[in-house]
Amino acid sequence: MTVTPEEASRLLRRATLASVCVALILITAKALVWWLSGSVALLASLMDSLMDGAASLVTLLAVRYSLQPADAEHRFGHGKAEALAGLGQAAFISLSAVLLVVEGTRKLLHPQPVEATGLAIGAMLLSIALTIALVGYQRHVVRRTGSTAVAGDALHYASDLAMNVAIIVAIIAAGFGYLRVDALVALVIGLYIFISAMRIGFAAVQLLLDRELDDAQRTRISALVASHPDVLGFHDLRTRQSGRTQFIQVHVELDKDLSLEAAHAIIADVGRSLREAMPTAEVIIHPDPVPLSKVVPVGSGRTSEV
Repeated sequence: MTVTPEEASRLLRRATLASVCVALILITAKALVWWLSGSVALLASLMDSLMDGAASLVTLLAVRYSLQPADAEHRFGHGKAEALAGLGQAAFISLSAVLLVVEGTRKLLHPQPVEATGLAIGAMLLSIALTIALVGYQRHVVRRTGSTAVAGDALHYASDLAMNVAIIVAIIAAGFGYLRVDALVALVIGLYIFISAMRIGFAAVQLLLDRELDDAQRTRISALVASHPDVLGFHDLRTRQSGRTQFIQVHVELDKDLSLEAAHAIIADVGRSLREAMPTAEVIIHPDPVPLSKVVPVGSGRTSEV
């Protein structure tokens, strides 16, 4: 569903603010209950919430900055702020994972009983309830705006649901005397957090390196360009993503006998169809004159070289 830039900005700001607020509530609750219970699995959840809080705060700041319009010093906008924030998140998350593995290993070698199991389980149930509500709202925002930053945040919170259930199991097991289950769950979560950090870092680097849009999007763009009846072919299609903005550059082949006015009208039509399909896209189209006698039909009757 297409929304206006103003409505998209409002939804993105609300989603990122909601994420930060949920993270702060969970950090406070889990820190208090961990201090009372001593559960290393709950410490793992606290570390994950700290990671979530830092990531959500960075996402909030990055999204707000990336939404600023292009200016004299940033003519292509500020969308790459999200990728830079992602690198910072990856570094912080990796450190959290290392510290968690160290603590989990210590508790595995020297297991200790878990206290205040009722409060610990209550904290995890609160975490599950708030996370479900947050992910539901974030997915609504993603459907309306297509934001990759909020989609990534929602995916991370959604994966936390399974982890929270595992922690409840570990706390109950510790209450029945299986003390090492608590530490083992913490180690597994530490590994999961580290893998998440690597994924975030990889995605951020790809955005900074101007990686091409995925094959489905490029196929859609190619089909739209080739569908114009006066486009004889196209080549040198190049794409990249910066924040919510897709940048599309393509050379289209037109009859060399067309007037400048007619060629401009065709290019404007192609650009309009691309922007209607991808409202946040910036499109640059270069016309290449070709003689009709040298056009070699391919498939639908048009040459196409992506």
